[in-house]
Amino acid sequence: MGRMNEALKRAAEERERRLSQGATAPSVAPALHGVGGTAGTFTAASPFRGGELDPHIVVVTDPRSPLAEQYRTLRTNLLAHSPDSPLQALVVTSAVPAEGKSVTSVNLACALAEEGERKVVLVDADMRKPTLHRLLGVDNQKGLADYLSGGTMLELVLQRSPLPNLWVLPSGRVPQNPAELLGSKRMDDLLARLRRDYGFVVVDTPPVVSTTDAAVVSPRVDGTLLVVRMESTPREVARHAVELLRKSRSNIVGTVLTGLQDAVHDYYYYPYGQPRG
Repeated sequence: MGRMNEALKRAAEERERRLSQGATAPSVAPALHGVGGTAGTFTAASPFRGGELDPHIVVVTDPRSPLAEQYRTLRTNLLAHSPDSPLQALVVTSAVPAEGKSVTSVNLACALAEEGERKVVLVDADMRKPTLHRLLGVDNQKGLADYLSGGTMLELVLQRSPLPNLWVLPSGRVPQNPAELLGSKRMDDLLARLRRDYGFVVVDTPPVVSTTDAAVVSPRVDGTLLVVRMESTPREVARHAVELLRKSRSNIVGTVLTGLQDAVHDYYYYPYGQPRG
């Protein structure tokens, strides 16, 4: 728990340093379950093939911005995290709602898909309050819940996103037993199939503290990113989230600290055990 405390302490010190130099105070982004604002509509000139995309997906809506570059840096850091054991399948989660996990999931998946060398699939495993379909402008009538319950074939619920090289598996209907579905053998088989067919698998899960879903899925993938919002997530809650993930034998590969918004950064990434100085 000392590593998480150190990461939060260093982030707070960095924020104070920037403020003392005249930087604008960080502002908290809108809650990500039900993101506010008007979605952008893309033309044929866009790298997307059409449809609506939420403006928070800056890797595509504002690809030359410093924030978009930060997501690409996150991609680079994760790809270099463990050269001997590459991170092919990742869970992105948070301690509590409204910390930025879903926007982080989508931007990371878009950044991975940008490279064009390997196909990427983004899975919405937050079957309680699904968000990815709204962020990407895809249909959510059927999805992961329908597949895991045996109600449909995978080919009928996987969708091409507006971005070439990125596929999306939305959450689908809201089931009565999400944790049980995520812990099923059918989920294990699904992850194995996605690993076989895609170069990268990014899974967005519910927050750790409020449900068991993230702790159920995280041990089944190669690594877990924990998203924490500065000046919003209590330190003890962040520590508790780490404890829950560690008890489930999850491999926490880093912490994404959001809410440090200024002209350059919206978040900082801390490789787990190596907080940035």
